[in-house]
Amino acid sequence: MAILRCLCNTETVRFLLHIGGDRMQDFCSPVDRREWLKAAGFTTLYASTLSWPILATAQSGSFNPHRYVFALRGDGIVAVIDPNEERVIRNITTTGRGGTLGAFTRDLKKLYVGNNAPNNRKVSVIDTENLNVRQEIETGNRPKHPLVSPDGKWLAINHSGLDDNQLRVTFVSTADDSIVRQVNIPVRNTSHAGDFSMHGAWSPDGAIFAIGNYADNKIILIQSSDFRYAEIETRGNPHYFDWRGREMWAMVEFDKPRQQSSLPQIVIVDATQALSPRVVTQFSMSRQDADTRNETFVEGHHGTFTNDGRRYISLNRGSGPGLPGVTVDVYDAATRQRLASLNANAPGVGHAYCTPDGRYALITQYNSMRLPVLDLQTLRIITTVDAGKGGHLGHAVFTQDGKKAFVSNRISDEVIVIDTGTWQIRNRISTAASGSAQGMVANAFYGVFERVVQPLLS
Repeated sequence: MAILRCLCNTETVRFLLHIGGDRMQDFCSPVDRREWLKAAGFTTLYASTLSWPILATAQSGSFNPHRYVFALRGDGIVAVIDPNEERVIRNITTTGRGGTLGAFTRDLKKLYVGNNAPNNRKVSVIDTENLNVRQEIETGNRPKHPLVSPDGKWLAINHSGLDDNQLRVTFVSTADDSIVRQVNIPVRNTSHAGDFSMHGAWSPDGAIFAIGNYADNKIILIQSSDFRYAEIETRGNPHYFDWRGREMWAMVEFDKPRQQSSLPQIVIVDATQALSPRVVTQFSMSRQDADTRNETFVEGHHGTFTNDGRRYISLNRGSGPGLPGVTVDVYDAATRQRLASLNANAPGVGHAYCTPDGRYALITQYNSMRLPVLDLQTLRIITTVDAGKGGHLGHAVFTQDGKKAFVSNRISDEVIVIDTGTWQIRNRISTAASGSAQGMVANAFYGVFERVVQPLLS
């Protein structure tokens, strides 16, 4: 057993790799590692005792779904990060571009990546066990944000571009990745400049998929049983959605026409009847003094509930090349009363990622190197993590124990590792060097990607 313990030591394996010559680079693959060990005379018993969870699960036949962090990049690369060793172990190359958003199946065995760059029409399907591309599915003009249904059966994909002057939402069976239905929604304002839709969200029971029509300022609710849909008019572009049961909260970027007095809007919809939804109420975000200079300081981005569903966090990112917005609002979900209005002191606030224990929200942003940390008990920003370089620190994930956060840094093409006990940067992981392409990081199934501990608030 002493010999086995020695052989199972990570440093010993690295030494074996060193003397293995040109096989070292292939050792990044779980399959190659297993075969390499077999070739070297290690039996299944030996391999199963190794401290590396990748090898242990491969030999036992079970699958540890949380063993990797996937860093999606706009250049067609998906970087696979070992969260324990804090390094890239493989780069998976897809045929697409603009693939900065994706979603897992419920068992985490597949990762769907929307290739959103102009002239792209396919969703890449990543096999998260074998770490390769298993399929490319053509779904429509510029697939934006794939999202798997609560029961795991459906994949819904919205699109940033139009197909035959219609906004397309494609539904795919996750069982065999075949297209089941394409819902094509007529668009009135086909001359709209920019994306035609951004993010979607499933109701917790999986009965409704919500998506926004930017061109016509409408929320679209698609009934998954028969793919009929209802439309709700809004004052501006509906960007992001979150649900508590059949009550949906929609974040509308601003009331049009945009002017200095414009404010982000929060629209609450009762979707008890999927095809006859009604707006219960809508109200405006507040605005810090720093966001009152002109209309470019206003553009609401994401709004999400906390892990327990009791509070709702909305963020004003701002618009234009500067993305200067700094306002973070916190609301009581039951009373809909504003509990706090905060100046994040980091321009371009976009997402509020809740820690697994529900105590904090890490505020990511689009125009700064600073990451404010919001205490969800005191509703105060208790500290700010300064990345020191780069910018557009847009996405975050946490390890299951909540001790580490992995945050994308687009400008620096890296993922930053943060110790959540001290809120200090402990490592930087370069994912590639193609030039400001690092997008979403993902390691769990989600309903909205800021809340993975409780992905569905039923």
